[in-house]
Amino acid sequence: MSESSADRKSLLPPLNYFAYASEEMSGIAGVLPSSNLGSIRRAVRVMTESLSHRGPDGRAVWVREKKDVALGHVLLTTTPESELESQPFRLESPELTLVADLRVDNREELIRALHLARHDSSSLTDPRLLAYAYAQWGIDCVDYIVGDYAFAIWDEKHNSLFCARDPMGVKPFYYARLNSGFAFASETRALLPLSGVSDSINKPHVFAFLAGSYGRRAETFFADIESLKPGHRIRVSPDSSVSSERYWNPAKCVKGEDHDGGEYDDGLRDVLQEAVDSQLRSSGGIGVLLSGGMDSSAAAVLADACTGRSDSPVHTFSTVYPSLPEHKKRLADERKYIEAVLQEGDFVSHFLRGDEVSPLQKLQEIVEIWGQPFNLRSHYTNYETLKRAHGRGVQSLMDGAEGDVVVGYGYDFFTELAIENKWGKFEEMALRYSRNCRKAGRKYPPEKAFWDHGLKIILQRACEGDLEGFYRGASQASKILDLSWYDICKQSIKQIWPDRWKEKIRAFRGDHINIVPSGKLHDLGLQKEQRPPANKPVSARRARILKTNRMLTDALEAIDPIYAAHHIEARHPFYDRRVIEYCLSIPAKQRIQGGRTRSILRRALQDVLPNKVEGRFGKAKQGVATAHSLLQFEQERLTDLVMDDVLHPFVDPETVTGLLEQFQKSKCSEHFPSCISPLLRMAVLSTWLQKRKQGKLEGKLESDGVSQKSRDDLWEGSRQSRTE
Repeated sequence: MSESSADRKSLLPPLNYFAYASEEMSGIAGVLPSSNLGSIRRAVRVMTESLSHRGPDGRAVWVREKKDVALGHVLLTTTPESELESQPFRLESPELTLVADLRVDNREELIRALHLARHDSSSLTDPRLLAYAYAQWGIDCVDYIVGDYAFAIWDEKHNSLFCARDPMGVKPFYYARLNSGFAFASETRALLPLSGVSDSINKPHVFAFLAGSYGRRAETFFADIESLKPGHRIRVSPDSSVSSERYWNPAKCVKGEDHDGGEYDDGLRDVLQEAVDSQLRSSGGIGVLLSGGMDSSAAAVLADACTGRSDSPVHTFSTVYPSLPEHKKRLADERKYIEAVLQEGDFVSHFLRGDEVSPLQKLQEIVEIWGQPFNLRSHYTNYETLKRAHGRGVQSLMDGAEGDVVVGYGYDFFTELAIENKWGKFEEMALRYSRNCRKAGRKYPPEKAFWDHGLKIILQRACEGDLEGFYRGASQASKILDLSWYDICKQSIKQIWPDRWKEKIRAFRGDHINIVPSGKLHDLGLQKEQRPPANKPVSARRARILKTNRMLTDALEAIDPIYAAHHIEARHPFYDRRVIEYCLSIPAKQRIQGGRTRSILRRALQDVLPNKVEGRFGKAKQGVATAHSLLQFEQERLTDLVMDDVLHPFVDPETVTGLLEQFQKSKCSEHFPSCISPLLRMAVLSTWLQKRKQGKLEGKLESDGVSQKSRDDLWEGSRQSRTE
């Protein structure tokens, strides 16, 4: 599908365009009509009207004269340039029309590459830059753009539709194959009203969700709707045939050089600062979700360094749990770390009383906005936070989520040593790591490093038929690490036992209840992903996680419509393509130097991160607070949701009863009971199934999170940490 830019004009088109506008609509949407679709203009209007909650700043549609292509868009202005934006956007030569949910973060670099430096950059909107990039490089334009995007370009010359999604999938893109037609949109609710798109349930996807998995990556909970995978592009031809390919492969970005540690420290600091700086471009207030962890703290202090002592300080939004019992508060509340960050910078801080927010309080609204089931996690506190942020004029909210996945903890250094059979160094690093854990109040005996990170490597050799490699690795590990050969063999056997055997043992012990038996998942073809070969370099393993991890995509897709409904853009500096590619090239040993996990990030930001944050070990367990809130506020409502008859096609009532009994017994638990996660998944699924029956998952969104005022009694008084 690759296309050479030689097919295109070497000179860019002149700086003129046409924008077609009409009454308000929202999101990005488009359709290539099928035989039974009816009026294409009506179809695109219905689709964009279904997305009206996504943007208040203008809407427009464009229909090709032949009435065989229609595009729709609604604008939410979050950057200074976007205030001049009007979409659908059209170039005269070459003739292109596009709609995009787009933010370009490497604008200056792109402007130079396109030889547009002589023009006023404020007049070069991001969609216009995208159009020029496509005119210059064709479908390879995505190789030159850094930022978050989902877009579609109708190419008159090639009589085809080109679509792409950013490397990590920050911006959503859904599509449906119609009868000789094709349709796409920012959310599933815009596709469901179309003739030929049913709301039939994708049952394998539902079972995977209930089992705590994520299903196949391109699928959704609707059988007729697919998701464009992150880092992929598609071309839709006039006959509506769809060809897809991956354009971004993180494994190919890994550089093999091994420099001095100081160079990596400086390099990481520079690339993170660049990512944060470029994402601060905003037409409104800037906020940071500050949890007190290293990633969100890094985003906050780097944002503060960029903004300086300006008249528009960075807002921080944090969740605290002051009334939790002390033993639970110690595990879940991060206020001491948050306060340490606030004291270092120029922030306006806001604190949400998470201990007074019910996990199920806004579940009905969140499910209706999102339109699909999701793992509840921190969505219920984020929902209140977004209301508060919107009320304070914040239009862009920075999130450090999953920075640990991108930068890495350094555990893969144990994996690397195991691959190379360097068990002496393995033992040395395990001892250092164990000592650091002990200083932080955690118990982690050195031999546990082998069971967590070494055994899987030597066992995989046996699974691949390399019995000699297994024996050699196990023997050396047993001798050097002083481990029992018998224990290694016993644990190896347990690891390769079929899942159904493991389930029976856990059920016999009474410590685990499976909602979906592993046999059911096997019958549905939802087996676990195969591990990479035992000798695969750790950089390739990490790249594989970033490339294929459905959990990361699922989390991003779930939060996008909730942010959009509050007219706020989520920004993820750790998902910046430049940051990811740099971190993949950092040797594993740099991430766990001296037995300190995440040491590369600690060193890179040691002069800006507070000592309390830089020196912390581990992270808060918000699940403890979630479980406490459920027991305090929601026992009756949770029981009603999970016992609803609507779940019977998917869940055995006796299994539900068993989980509820475990839930009742967990009142005194200091940790997150294992029964909570499946119960929350069932509660979300039950709500979704009821919404589906009521027809509230398609068409225009009825509830509007922005119109509902945040409960002021949930918020402590905002504190401005700057000096007046």
